Amino acid sequence: MTLLRKLISIPTSVGDSDFVVKASEGADLTNYVVTDQLRLSFGEALTMVGHAVNTRRSQAKFLHGSFGSGKSHFMSVLREILRHNTAAREVPGLAEPIADADDWLQGRKVLCLTFHMLSARSVEQAVLEGYLNQITALHPEAELPAVHQSDSMLVNAAEHRKDLGDEKFFAKLAGGGAPNAPGTGLAAAVAKQHGWTPERYDAAVASPPGTKERDSLVSALTTAFYKGSVRSGEYLDLDTGLQVITRHAQSLSYDVVVLFLDELILWLSTRISDTTFVTTEGAKLNKLVESSDTARPLPLVSFVSRQRDLEEFLGPQVGGTERDVLAAVMRSVQGRFGSDIVLADTNLPEITERRLLRPGTAEVPAEQARGIIDQAFEAVRNNREVWDVLLSGAQYDDAGVGSDRLTFRRLYPFSPALVASLVALSQALQRERTALRVMTELLVQRRDRLAVNDLIGVAELFEPLVLRGELPDRAKLKQQFQAARDTYLQKLRPLVLALNNVTEAQSATSEDFQRDDRLVRTLLLGALVPEVPALHTLTASRLHALNFGSIKAPVPGWEAQIVIGQLTKLAADAGELQRTDGPDPVFSLKLSTVNYDRLLDLVPDRETTTGVLQSLVRDMVCAGIGIPSGEGTFGDLTYQRDWRGRRQQVIVTFANVRDNVNFPDSALYATGETWRVVVDYPFDIGGNRRDDLARIEQLDRGSRTVFWLPYFITEELHTRLTQLARINYLLGSGGNGDRLSNLATDWSVADRQAGKTYLQDRQRHLRAALSDGLRRAYGVVRAQATDTDVEPDDVGVLHTLAEGAALGDLRGGTFDAAFANLTADLLKWSYPGEPNLPEDERPVTRAELNKVLEYARGAAADEARRAKVETTSDKSTVKRISNHLRLGELTENIYVLNNNTCWWSNHLLQAAARAGYTDDYPVQVLRDLLERPARGFDRDLQNLILAVFALEQGLAWYQGTSRFAVQAVQQVTDALVLRRPAMPEPASWARAVERAKPIFGEALPGYLNPTTLAEFGTTIRRIAAQYHDPTVRLIEQLTEHAAILGIDADARTGRLATAKRVARVLRDINGESDDVVVVGLVAEADFGSADDIAASTAFKQAQRVCEALGRARWTLLSAMVDKAAADERAALIVTELRDAARREQNVAELSGALERAVTSTEQLLAMQPPPSITLPTTNPAQPIEPLVPSDSGKAVSDPEEHPKQSGGGTQPAVGRSREVTDKVAAQAVLGEIESLIAAGARVRISWEVLP
Repeated sequence: MTLLRKLISIPTSVGDSDFVVKASEGADLTNYVVTDQLRLSFGEALTMVGHAVNTRRSQAKFLHGSFGSGKSHFMSVLREILRHNTAAREVPGLAEPIADADDWLQGRKVLCLTFHMLSARSVEQAVLEGYLNQITALHPEAELPAVHQSDSMLVNAAEHRKDLGDEKFFAKLAGGGAPNAPGTGLAAAVAKQHGWTPERYDAAVASPPGTKERDSLVSALTTAFYKGSVRSGEYLDLDTGLQVITRHAQSLSYDVVVLFLDELILWLSTRISDTTFVTTEGAKLNKLVESSDTARPLPLVSFVSRQRDLEEFLGPQVGGTERDVLAAVMRSVQGRFGSDIVLADTNLPEITERRLLRPGTAEVPAEQARGIIDQAFEAVRNNREVWDVLLSGAQYDDAGVGSDRLTFRRLYPFSPALVASLVALSQALQRERTALRVMTELLVQRRDRLAVNDLIGVAELFEPLVLRGELPDRAKLKQQFQAARDTYLQKLRPLVLALNNVTEAQSATSEDFQRDDRLVRTLLLGALVPEVPALHTLTASRLHALNFGSIKAPVPGWEAQIVIGQLTKLAADAGELQRTDGPDPVFSLKLSTVNYDRLLDLVPDRETTTGVLQSLVRDMVCAGIGIPSGEGTFGDLTYQRDWRGRRQQVIVTFANVRDNVNFPDSALYATGETWRVVVDYPFDIGGNRRDDLARIEQLDRGSRTVFWLPYFITEELHTRLTQLARINYLLGSGGNGDRLSNLATDWSVADRQAGKTYLQDRQRHLRAALSDGLRRAYGVVRAQATDTDVEPDDVGVLHTLAEGAALGDLRGGTFDAAFANLTADLLKWSYPGEPNLPEDERPVTRAELNKVLEYARGAAADEARRAKVETTSDKSTVKRISNHLRLGELTENIYVLNNNTCWWSNHLLQAAARAGYTDDYPVQVLRDLLERPARGFDRDLQNLILAVFALEQGLAWYQGTSRFAVQAVQQVTDALVLRRPAMPEPASWARAVERAKPIFGEALPGYLNPTTLAEFGTTIRRIAAQYHDPTVRLIEQLTEHAAILGIDADARTGRLATAKRVARVLRDINGESDDVVVVGLVAEADFGSADDIAASTAFKQAQRVCEALGRARWTLLSAMVDKAAADERAALIVTELRDAARREQNVAELSGALERAVTSTEQLLAMQPPPSITLPTTNPAQPIEPLVPSDSGKAVSDPEEHPKQSGGGTQPAVGRSREVTDKVAAQAVLGEIESLIAAGARVRISWEVLP
């Protein structure tokens, strides 16, 4: 593959100062690249200067760009343009903005001053002292401006004047004020005449600072007496100082003063903890634009470089009020400065391409080189799995370098993701390591091995930007970067070396180490600058993409799985490394300055004994299998296995197989048909696997016991197991509570809490790593030669005492799947019989079995042996059970049960015949036949098969000699026998089915078989039992009231006669258990002259008629019968009632006839006037209790409560008395009373018991 250095020029070395330009130094005009965006920015800057010159008003703007975006270089080039440097005009891309500026720039003298602010004590000191320094260098002959506070100087000057006298003092002062007139002769006299005189001197001293006379005097005194104080004196306030220097610049014939304030915001950020200082100094920036003296002689133009807003540097310790004050100050400054001149990061790709990655060398022409690089780039572009990640050149707070194809092509073999990360790291470091220089370093280091198709991964930024060089100035960032260095060098790198089994000397040539090392470095970068989208949410696939080409996978597309595997292994020993769940987990690193692993030293040794470690392994294996681990070391555990519709049980025992003391032979044998799986441990102090195998060989054969002998784990995994035990103890796993508070009393609360979080993460990763190792140890996953956690040998992990049972390797990849497959193999060997339910079938419920039996019963009653299955759930149930068991068949929504669809019919008949059973089939015999060969059916499922077999074959259930009705599967017991029942004559059956509909209201199947016969008998008996008693009560009540109703109790026809015949038939049916006899009773039922409809109506409405008879007012009706002889109307009522009572119920409804008779009787009595009743004149011998309680309304009333009539008198009470001695006379009296009440009378009733 072609080396990249043959296609682009890669230097052999790079110096610390390469690509670094300070605003105060000369611009590198030869190599400066002007992008379209930079051209517009230069135009904006020159326009602002021109506006200041033309309007003579000060201007200022922030020059905003990330660290390394070229702000200093921009100001250097701008300065050269303003100084009329012809070389600047020749820079490609600057001709247009310079030409636009020539209208005001030509012939103008611009004073460009540059200030590097990082060493400043204050804005005044930096600007005013910087002015003195730079103006002295530019104009050494010029009088210095008075920019320092002059009061103390004038006091000292007064002392000098007193000591020297005026002659000498003013002579020396004149020399200072007129440097071009040295000497003390005539020139001095002239200078004195036109220079400083006592009068002028005194007037200047009295003038305020900033005035022309006072500034001239201070300048003269400074030059004559106090040259040493120029650098050390106190300076004027910024507003006054700027007036002074603009006046001074005007005196030097300048038209405008341009200030380049480099790193001013960064300087303020270094003092961010002193918010008062920052707020005060930041507010001074307003003075660059606005002045209290509007007569500032020259306009002042300021460019202030800024890479971040000042408020972003505030830490969490800064209160809200201080934040608000600083924010208000900076908003004020921003308002005066206006919009920023932005140097976008999007310039970097074009600059990088033109300065660093330009195709063409002495060996390969530019066009040919570009074509080769384009082909290599397209290969990356066609890899969609990595393209989108590498294309991520954005940043959260800035536009970023760009995220498009052109940007990537310009940066190749770098990616937008790498450059975005580089810019973010440079921003955090705030060091003079520009992006171009770092990228050049990366190229130089790989000069002799970097091929054209090799991408430089993001991880390569870690060494130049994190491992080497100075740390950031900001305390928090400095701590983070130092933690990243320490974590990498002291922990992660040694772990990666150990993971790949290489030494430090071998690391440079180990591809596996280099791969894992890059992953770790990328994660560390993500921890330092997580705000970069490319480094945010570092999934396994993203980590691969960011280091594309460094991960070699045996199968294309498997790179992410390699990342997951390696980092998961590493996480087991690095608590700082965290991962999420899922197919593409997110990995991250937590940086800390505290070594939390020291907490493990607090755990006592007793918590890492062999017993503790065995318990830990048992818990993890049980959790993987899906069974509760239980308590104790030697307890048997139960594994519930749903298999072929039945919940099976497997006993699981954890034991050191070679230990015959704690585990005697009896503890290893299975009981009955239940399997026992003995699980050994993957370590054994003083033993090995062959000792376990030797013990197994000595045991008796035949037991359903399986031994699961894992491979032994390595010392490395054993150490991890011990560490997990220590962490479990500290965190209180097992319900014992958090022990950190008691053991780490010398740790701060914050460190203990952070340590707890660290240990929890470490616990999770160790569990994951141990789970992986245990899967290989137990053979769940095949161990590879490269695995470092197990020691496999050539002996399998499964062994059994069951003769004939062959056990292969475990399948499934996980403990639960492997154990499920193992138990399925064991159960399949135990129960090989077919047909059967599917292996993964959940347990069938009794309700589901009875639902199948219901449809089987329906199909057996149908002549076509079919039953329609109505609901979706029923279809699912029937098909799931019957179709798999071949117990009938469901097709679409029709269940069919016949000899072809019921496999069991022939099977059981033939098997029973071979056993000597041809007429009677005992249930216990059939159960045994069902399990030949063994099928593992539970009792309810066996019962369903037998019940459906009976239905299909037309067999009946008998208990002894009596028929037994089986309506549900749970009713089938071993005491029952199946045999063919007696059947009725076809003619009798047909007649019975025909009459069953009109008599009993049931449309019963016409097809005769034992099922329909049983259904017929059951149904008819149920109806007969339901209506027999009401019919008997009807007969009793009709007989009781026969005299009033006009019924002849001995008549052979009519209502009462029919009721008697119906009751007799119902009684006979209800008392008969033989279905054949019941058929005959129905077929031959005799209802006399009544037809079947009349008979049916008689017993079905018997209850209603009985209720009507019970409600009837027989006393009233009896009175009406008495009146019938003398009253035609009464006779009519009685005649109608008796006519209805004699007829059949289906012809005359008796309930209604009774109600009509009572109503008519009441109406007739109401039409007759109440009879006169004479009350007795003497009181009863003793009080009589009222018939009804006194609070029951107006049935009983007091004489005093009778209403008075309109005439004013009281209606006299009339009455009569009767003596009665028998029931008939008493009923006659009651009849009279009822008549009076019906007529509207109010009656008082009393009685007396006579001697």
